[in-house]
Amino acid sequence: MHRRRQLAAQLGFDLERALMTVQEHGANVVTFHRRQPEGGQCVFSTDALATDVPGQAVVTYHADCFPLLFADTSRGVVAGAHAGWRGALAGVATQTVQAMHLAYGTSPDQLDVLIGPGICRRCYPVGRDIAEQFESRFGRVDGKDVRLDLAGVVRLQLEDQGVAPDRIRSAGWCTREEDRWFSHRGGRAGRFLSIVIAP
Repeated sequence: MHRRRQLAAQLGFDLERALMTVQEHGANVVTFHRRQPEGGQCVFSTDALATDVPGQAVVTYHADCFPLLFADTSRGVVAGAHAGWRGALAGVATQTVQAMHLAYGTSPDQLDVLIGPGICRRCYPVGRDIAEQFESRFGRVDGKDVRLDLAGVVRLQLEDQGVAPDRIRSAGWCTREEDRWFSHRGGRAGRFLSIVIAP
């Protein structure tokens, strides 16, 4: 908790008002609103949170799964999501864009999205059971040695929802390859935080 308080002080947000996911590796999105602002809390069984409460932070946790940070600066709305293979398969990026539209009127073409650090395609071989689920959802899978491009799947989902390709940015860092990140596949236990703060 001490390190979280230090981080909050450095980034300039109130930890007591922060929203934190208690992730289930799915696509459930919970929204918070300035007309009925709520204080800080852990939100159970969700992988994405959105808020338009000024100064409120959204916090997600990651080790190889990708953080997705969304910002609609015209409406003062932000969202944070956690995208592992289950969440990507369930469409967490799609659901977050749709939830922001329904809750705040956010137009997908006004969204800026950052795909943070996560496990890259080279480092993410998956078994046939997972490959077949993606094949049935997204199309053909080639070869026996299947490697999953989570960032690519997320990008396609965002573009399919109408987010402009030039407004989707990727950090490009692989959590398994780079020792500075926690990584289950890399044998570095722990989780790093991803934070986005409503203006």
